[in-house]
Amino acid sequence: MQDESSDASYGVAAGELRQFIERYERLESEKKDIADQQKEVMAEAKGRGYDTKVMRKVIALRKRDADDIAEEEAVLEMYKAALGMS
Repeated sequence: MQDESSDASYGVAAGELRQFIERYERLESEKKDIADQQKEVMAEAKGRGYDTKVMRKVIALRKRDADDIAEEEAVLEMYKAALGMS
């Protein structure tokens, strides 16, 4: 049989655990809401004639370092030239 002090500490731990879980669940909900909003933005852009596939690539490029992009583009051009695609 457990004494009262271990029951109390278990209750505090359970309450803290519940708070962590509920915070995480709220964040998951917010993440879903944001993803839905992003889809709406892309749908609106597509409806106005923009190429959303290219937009997504531009967004990804904007997150990267300029030197990394330049290096990748140089290698891509070299590979294309080697395959006669230039």
